Amino acid sequence: MVAIFSTIRELDRLRQINVVLFRHGFADVARRIGLGQKAAKPPEEAQAELEAAEKGAEEAKKSPMAERVRLVAMDLGPSFVKLGQIASTRTDVLPPEWVVELKKLQDEVSPLPAETIREAIEASLGGSIESFYERFEDKPLAAASIGQVHRAKLKHPEGSKEVVVKVQRPGIRTTVASDLDLLHHLARLVERTIPESRTYAPRGLVEQFDRAITAELDFLLEAENADRFRKNFEGHSSVRFPFVHREASAKTVLTLELLPGKKVYDAIREDGFSGPKIASTSVGIVIKMIFEDGFFHADPHPGNILISGEPDNPVIGPIDLGMVGRLSPEMRDRCVDLMVAAGRNDYEALADALYAIGTPTRRVDMRAYRAEVAMLADKYLGKQLKDIEMSRM
Repeated sequence: MVAIFSTIRELDRLRQINVVLFRHGFADVARRIGLGQKAAKPPEEAQAELEAAEKGAEEAKKSPMAERVRLVAMDLGPSFVKLGQIASTRTDVLPPEWVVELKKLQDEVSPLPAETIREAIEASLGGSIESFYERFEDKPLAAASIGQVHRAKLKHPEGSKEVVVKVQRPGIRTTVASDLDLLHHLARLVERTIPESRTYAPRGLVEQFDRAITAELDFLLEAENADRFRKNFEGHSSVRFPFVHREASAKTVLTLELLPGKKVYDAIREDGFSGPKIASTSVGIVIKMIFEDGFFHADPHPGNILISGEPDNPVIGPIDLGMVGRLSPEMRDRCVDLMVAAGRNDYEALADALYAIGTPTRRVDMRAYRAEVAMLADKYLGKQLKDIEMSRM
C-alpha cells in the first residue's frame, strides 16, 4: 500500500473513499482490500472517523446493495458518478436491478451555481458572456458529472442563433486525473483480494471508464467528432448532427446548434412517433457509421438522441458526441463476414470470422473451437433479443 498510495493527496482521497464505504455498509469490503491501512490523518483520528461512519451504517444496510452502491458513487463525486453511469450500460455484466439503480445517476447530478458557470465560460473563451451571447439562461437544461448544458442565443454575423452551451465543471480535470490513478490501483486490489469480483471485471470497467472520460474532457475533440459526422452524413435527411460554433468554443466550453426534437420515449408517448420506425431508421444510420465510415457514436443511449420530423419520417439527432469508435477497413470487412455467416447459418464461416476478429492468446484446437461455436450459434442465432440472456451469452 505504501508503494501504491504515496502522496498526501492520494492518501486523503483514499481516506474519503474508506469513510464513504463504511458509511454505506461496505466496511467489510474496505477491510478486505486493505483501505484502512493508510490515511492522511493521525491513526487515532482516522479510526474515530471510521467508527462513527460504521455506527451510522446499520440503517444503510437495510437498503438493497445496488442502491447503496449508487449512493457511494454520489458521495464520492463526479468521477465515480461517471463510472456508475458507464457501468449502468453494461447489461452484459451487471444484474438488471443494478442497471436500473445505476441509471438513476444520469439524473441525480446537482447543477453548479450560475455564477460559477459564467466565470468558467468567461475564463475559457477569454471574454464576457455578453460579448458572445445575446442571451444566456442560467438554469441548465441538463447537469452531468463532467459538465452541464445551458440554452443561449449566440451573437452571429448572419443573425443571432439559438444554441446550447456545454460547460465543463471547473477543476474536474484535476479531480478525474487523481481519481483515475486511484481507481486503477483499487481495481487491481479488488480483483486480487476479492476473487468473486472478477465476474464483474473491475479492471475492465475502469479501463473503459478511463478511455471514455479522457475523451469527454476535451470538448474540442467532441467538436471535431461533430464536424466529421456532419460531413459523413451530408445529404442524409434521416439524421441531423449539431453544427459547432467554433467562435464560441474552447477546450472546456462548447457552443452547439440547438437541435429540435424530444427524447425518444417522449417523442413516442407525446407526439405519436413509431418505435419500430425510429429503430429501423437508427439501425440504418448505425450500419452506415460502422460499415461504410468506420466512425461511430459510441454512447448512443436514449438520453443522447433527439427525435424530430414527422411520425412516419423521423429525423434522428445524436448528441453528446465525445465518445466515438473507429473500425479499420480490414475490421469492417471481417465484421461483414461475420454477419453474412450468421445470416446464412454457416457455422464454420462464423467460427472463422470470429477467429479473424479476435486475438488468440494461445494455440487453438480449431476442430474443437468450430464445434463449440456451432453449438453456441445453434442456441442463439434466430432468437429474439428478449429471449437471450446477454450476460450468459
